[in-house]
Amino acid sequence: MRQRVRGLLAGARADRMLTNSAMLLATSALMAGFGALFWVLAARLYPAETVGVAGAIVAASDTLALFAQLGLNIAMVHTMPRSRHQAADVATAMLVVGSAAAVFALGYVLLLPLTSPRVHEVLGGPWGWALFVGLVAATAVNMLTDNVFLAIDRVRSYLWLNGLLLGTTKCLLPSLLAGAGALGLYGSAGGAALLCAVASVVVIFRRLPRRTRWRPSQELRGARGFAGAGYVTVVLALTPQLVLPLLVVNELGSAATAYFFVSLQVVALQNAVVVAVGNAMYAESERHPHRRTGIVRRGGVTMAVVCVLSAGAVWLVAPLLLHVFGPEYAAEGTSTLRVLSLSVVGLGLSYWAAMRLRLAHRPGAMVAAQVVGTTVVLVLSVSAVPHGTTWVAGALGVGYLAGGLVGLLVSRFVAPLHDAPRAVGEPDPVEAVAP
Repeated sequence: MRQRVRGLLAGARADRMLTNSAMLLATSALMAGFGALFWVLAARLYPAETVGVAGAIVAASDTLALFAQLGLNIAMVHTMPRSRHQAADVATAMLVVGSAAAVFALGYVLLLPLTSPRVHEVLGGPWGWALFVGLVAATAVNMLTDNVFLAIDRVRSYLWLNGLLLGTTKCLLPSLLAGAGALGLYGSAGGAALLCAVASVVVIFRRLPRRTRWRPSQELRGARGFAGAGYVTVVLALTPQLVLPLLVVNELGSAATAYFFVSLQVVALQNAVVVAVGNAMYAESERHPHRRTGIVRRGGVTMAVVCVLSAGAVWLVAPLLLHVFGPEYAAEGTSTLRVLSLSVVGLGLSYWAAMRLRLAHRPGAMVAAQVVGTTVVLVLSVSAVPHGTTWVAGALGVGYLAGGLVGLLVSRFVAPLHDAPRAVGEPDPVEAVAP
């Protein structure tokens, strides 16, 4: 029995998908833990109204940074294993993503008088706008480096930088900026992302071969269509994250937004587990396309188990988790947090189905499935927001589930996933170490 256990453990260590998933999960756990601590400190240092507005700004910043990826984060994982000009590819992608983030952030600021006067008031004049635009650009570059670490199989560096450096800095800044209001809270989160982005860029370029040309590789240029379809899917998936906080703050007020946003931060670890397993599964499948069906199968089982267990755990301890932020958060947000914890099951199904369609190179089907999920979320949320944040959380979960079911049906019957032919002379992979 002991030999059998040792054999299983050795096999797990030999499986790059599982080991990378474990390190991504550890990073996500640290990020979620530090993120929760950040908002606990914010809740203790600032009134709920200030936390609510700052939360809306942080959510908008993160969403705009994700919008600015333009599908390059997906394309980099797809092309980097085969690129002959990796450094030029990374430099080009960072320049494009940072510029796009600045443009999107400026557009968001200009629309704020119409979409959310309260947030516009907090950002104030040109200096506040410049801070927001700059930090959104830094956040976008930092997000891109996450995928670069995964593409070049340097997940350990991602763990140290995003798990520890980002979280520690993020939690130190609120006390230093106490009294600066909602803009100070946002500056704490954005400033930490800026520091982490700089450190990540330095580490990545030290790991890559020295750049011999400025032009990006043919592999990256040829992936424009693939990146575009992935980008459309990501934009559709992120639209609710941008819209829902604005719906809540406009309809229910800043305090309700604080309770809703803090609940979202608590379930961030659940969501991060889904993304970590899905991204590791995708990267490993791109490195070994001849055995991707087995990798995707293992990833799906892992994702399902973690989603169900985490949903049950958060449901049970929801009041205790929220009480850390303050008694009013536990009193007002427990039901919302419980419903949000269940929504991760739908998110897991949706993300896994999307990865299957991406690996099958069926971007149109992937976009169609995401259109269904996003449409259901937005339609239900608009109807649900007058009834409170718990109903909005339910709308989010139902939309995830709808999109996931459509994606799964399409990936099974319309765009099935197959292993690629093995290269001539390539040895069989060792899936596990025999006991």
